[in-house]
Amino acid sequence: MKLKLLTLATLLSLPLLAQITVGPVTGVGKAKDPINLSTLTAAGPNATLFKQTLQRDLELSGWFRVDPAAMTAVAGQITDTADGINAATQVRWAGQSFTWNSASSSTADTRRRAHELADKIVQQIKRKPGLASSRILFIKRNGPDNSDLFVCDADGGNIQQLTFDNRAIITPKWDTNLKDLFLTSYVSGHPVVYRMPVEPRAPKTVIARYNGLNTSAEPSPDGKSIAIILSIFGTPDLFVLDRVTGSYSQLTKTPNASEASPTWSPDSKSICYVSDASGSPQLYVVDVATKQSRRLTTRGSENVNPDWGLDGRICYATRRGGSYQIAVLKSANDREPDVTLSSGSDHEDPSWAPDGRHIICSRGDALWILDTEGDLPVRLFTQPGKWAAPEWSYR
Repeated sequence: MKLKLLTLATLLSLPLLAQITVGPVTGVGKAKDPINLSTLTAAGPNATLFKQTLQRDLELSGWFRVDPAAMTAVAGQITDTADGINAATQVRWAGQSFTWNSASSSTADTRRRAHELADKIVQQIKRKPGLASSRILFIKRNGPDNSDLFVCDADGGNIQQLTFDNRAIITPKWDTNLKDLFLTSYVSGHPVVYRMPVEPRAPKTVIARYNGLNTSAEPSPDGKSIAIILSIFGTPDLFVLDRVTGSYSQLTKTPNASEASPTWSPDSKSICYVSDASGSPQLYVVDVATKQSRRLTTRGSENVNPDWGLDGRICYATRRGGSYQIAVLKSANDREPDVTLSSGSDHEDPSWAPDGRHIICSRGDALWILDTEGDLPVRLFTQPGKWAAPEWSYR
């Protein structure tokens, strides 16, 4: 099989896979703390939306289950205003508490406030990072050579379409400021890397328009550089662009192979990428300063789509037993896992959530959230469409 992400045909082709049953939010993972929401009153449709969003956020976190008899409780009142809500709440647990008062001015703002409270509850009670306030980029495939870019909240709500170009779009990535994104678009007829604000119909700025392939741009965590795949000198190689000077440095030179899918280490010193230099797509890591590469994976006939998490773990899609499944390397120096995180039909395009616990990926035409602690998979949303290439924000 050819290395993925090298041709438009490869990028746009996905097999039609059988759908699987939507799993519940809670499953067989870690024990969950019971939390009582019955003492939080919601008066009006906006207030009800707030409470429903809060409940789903807490369940999606993996750390809580709603129980009206629980001692840990969210108490108070949410009331409607003309366009949003007023919230006056107190969260109590194990002899501790905090108050949380807020207001919103729109439906989207009401959801955002609920996400904020959910993340604070997870942080204060469990001492873990939350994911509710994060967002997810993804692509909808409309037909051959035609796709659009979308964004939604971490719970699958507040879906917004960002591009309307009627051209192929691939490899969306968040910029470090989370206000902008990088993408590869064929709007000009060939692959060009752009940067654009995360807003509907926002103008695009060209980042790379060299001869040949320009794709897979990802900013370094320190904000100084952009990893990118270019075929300036023939086959696709890994380059790093300086965000201040615009100059580039070539990290790989493999005349008889192709590179793809770069992802930065948390310290911005290394990049994991895919290369078929061995004859099949495998994961490699390169030291940016020395340009020295080494191979990471040997198990599985193909290993692709890596994403380097904030805690140092690398998730990726590995082809074993005839299908792609999601696996997790504990670090760039650890041996490959014996057991994959998923099973069944192909799972691809994994991306870490900012909580370091969850991973979003594509399966068939849908997007699914996987839990590294053992909860059952959760489908992000059920809207019809061919959804792919999810990318979770850093926070």
